Amino acid sequence: MARARMAEVLRKQIIVSARASLSSAALHKAAADACRANRDELITSGRASSTFRTAVDGRVGDTEEHVNLDGGIVRYVFSYLAQAAAFALDYCQKHSPVHSGAYRDSWAVRVNGEWWTRPAATIQPGSTVEIVNTMPYARKIDTGGQKTSIPPGIVEAARQAAMKQYPTLKIARKFLTLSDGRDARGERLPYILKAQGIESGLTYSKDNKWERLRKPRRSNRKDRQAGQVMTYPALVLTEPSNG
Repeated sequence: MARARMAEVLRKQIIVSARASLSSAALHKAAADACRANRDELITSGRASSTFRTAVDGRVGDTEEHVNLDGGIVRYVFSYLAQAAAFALDYCQKHSPVHSGAYRDSWAVRVNGEWWTRPAATIQPGSTVEIVNTMPYARKIDTGGQKTSIPPGIVEAARQAAMKQYPTLKIARKFLTLSDGRDARGERLPYILKAQGIESGLTYSKDNKWERLRKPRRSNRKDRQAGQVMTYPALVLTEPSNG
């Protein structure tokens, strides 16, 4: 009987001690350190991005030490937006015609509608990123209206390549109207068409490369008439808002 009573006393002491530990700062710190260690291991191994947001029991931006030890959740929302933007920009530059280098050097980045001159790695999660070439003939090169040393469709090719690398992002090809800034030559944006647009009559295929289907002719499209504002083919990157 004495041993039984002693065992019961010890059991209660263990329970009391455990409950006290659950509320201690030391245990919260141990849990937080374990979460951060698991996170850092994923990043170091290349399985996760080094850019992330932390959500503790649903509170975005809170610290791991504040997690509820009784069923709480620490969640890391990894962002690949900055990496994808750097990848896509590099792809566009490397796959540009380099006769003079002007087109290749005219790729620019906008973040949330503002021109971005800092490194792509500093782009924050949740941003809208646009990668666009600011030269006046950018649309001709991308759509195949001007014969160059490369196939047309640079923006679409960059979109497909980026989607393979970063499938969790939303990446689209769109035509943008640029309302401010200057192009690589220092001229004001946007470019205003000075004459009626010309349909080149060119086509491109992998087998036959560039071919002419017909003679060039003036375009009757309203957006290609003299005085119209040029729209620029661009890559637009966003990410799902979760966390």
